[in-house]
Amino acid sequence: MSDPEVVDRILENCSFRFRDVVCPNEGKVASIAAARFQMEETDWSVVECSLLPKGEVKCAMTCLLRGFEHDG
Repeated sequence: MSDPEVVDRILENCSFRFRDVVCPNEGKVASIAAARFQMEETDWSVVECSLLPKGEVKCAMTCLLRGFEHDG
């Protein structure tokens, strides 16, 4: 089982965004959650997608993330 203190530190150091987007592959609306580490200049990565089984995301799904870097 994960250490709650470690999980809390990870959550404190990440930014999260939630959005409904049209999946270009499925042609359906997907509810996605994306995360990015605050302390690094990294790109957003999709961590959850309603069109996939729980926990299954592929190649960071950057096609769904247009505009995330401009969110405040």
